[in-house]
Amino acid sequence: MSSAMVIGTNSKSSIFDVFKTGCQEVIRNMGLPAEMEIKTDVATMLARSKDFGKRVDFYRITFNAPEGFDPEAFKAKLEEIKMPNQVSTENGSCSLTLPSFEWSQLGQLAPVDKIVEEHAASTLRSKSWHVFINEFTKFDFNINILIEKMMETKGSDIHLRAGSAPYMRIDGELKPLDMPSLSLEDMREVIFQLGGEVEVERLDTEKENSFQYHLAGIGYLRCSGYIKMGAMALAIRFIPEEPVPFDDLNLPDPIRQVADAHRGLFLVCGITGSGKSTTLASLVDYINETRHTHIITVEDPIEFVYTDKKAIISQRQQGRDTHSFANALRGALREDPDVILVGEMRDRETIRAAISAASTGHLVFSTLHTMTAVDTVNRIISYFPHDEREVIRQELAYTLKGVACQRLLKKIGGGRVPCIELLIADIPMVRDAILEGEVQRLHNIIEVSTDMKSFDQYAVDLYNREMVTREEAVSACSDEEGFTRVTSGIQSNSGSKVLGR
Repeated sequence: MSSAMVIGTNSKSSIFDVFKTGCQEVIRNMGLPAEMEIKTDVATMLARSKDFGKRVDFYRITFNAPEGFDPEAFKAKLEEIKMPNQVSTENGSCSLTLPSFEWSQLGQLAPVDKIVEEHAASTLRSKSWHVFINEFTKFDFNINILIEKMMETKGSDIHLRAGSAPYMRIDGELKPLDMPSLSLEDMREVIFQLGGEVEVERLDTEKENSFQYHLAGIGYLRCSGYIKMGAMALAIRFIPEEPVPFDDLNLPDPIRQVADAHRGLFLVCGITGSGKSTTLASLVDYINETRHTHIITVEDPIEFVYTDKKAIISQRQQGRDTHSFANALRGALREDPDVILVGEMRDRETIRAAISAASTGHLVFSTLHTMTAVDTVNRIISYFPHDEREVIRQELAYTLKGVACQRLLKKIGGGRVPCIELLIADIPMVRDAILEGEVQRLHNIIEVSTDMKSFDQYAVDLYNREMVTREEAVSACSDEEGFTRVTSGIQSNSGSKVLGR
């Protein structure tokens, strides 16, 4: 059994300071113990409890006794302070067992610390104490019941961590659930339930893992495991069995028109949790319903699982079906694809392969973690060395069909709605701005176009359609004053240009 943690102390630290710190750190990082030992070279504390968060049911300290140690004199000192006790000696050690106590009573045990320190063979101060967990308190945790609760509340994510109760993300906000804290052993059991022994071992060795769990008739769980303070943790994203229909996502129609194209690169961007995967899945499913094509997806991990309709869809997972996004993209060109979805353009080689695929007559979808459409164009070019940027700029100018950046806003009445910044790239003025290296011109092009929108303009639309509150709309804007002018009907020239239509 390995030590769960080490506690360093100083000359003022009592044995009960050590004990309390050990309990608090174990509960915070690993969950609720049922039995624990705290050891140094000259003493051991053993404690048991049904709920260490509230009380200690059993506490015993065993310390090295000096030569000539008189257990009766030791007991007499404890009786002087009216402390019930059990004392025993064996092989040069003394064991003191105290009655059960609640944490609020811990201060009353200070005299006991002084007596133990006076009668021990050597000081217990300024020591390094090792904390060992012999047993955790286990709960009858059922992941399926938690998923049902997520469905009822329309939650999107669940966070499970040793040392805390489960959390659920509902309408973008994380909320704790009224459930007991999970222990280190509970977490191992949850991951075993979802991924089997293979995923438990993989998380143990690699410290991160991603896998999928299918709830038949309900949906899929994208499970991302990681290690927190030596204990397993899990972030779970719910993926419905069927992609959300495009018409239900409140996305601008020019995005749908991209799906009718037969070549080019279209990017859906935004921060983590902004709905990128949902938008891409709706586009893939739209093509699946309307065109006789071969669609290849490369994902890490696979999220939405598609059923062939008019199209045939070949889904591949990085790590299981291919070594990398870039390798899969290069190989896909020999697999007769019409449409290629790349889960994320993470590196230069993946970006290069995606642009190459788009330039050879394929429709390519992918994502980037960027904040605006203009940032996206700059980010792609910046991945390459200076001596390659001119070539990449030209290739991008002629292959990029568009960029949609997303931010999810709380919808009035519950749920969330995307706020979109849309750049349509296959028009001369956008192509020229990219070719000439004047990417910042794209801001003005978006603002004056009838087909494109900035975040500010889209936020005004959502507010005027009474889909979001003013506060939510403003949170997506870069120009709050312009938003106020437009929505109050006091439009200056600049406000009309930037936000009005």
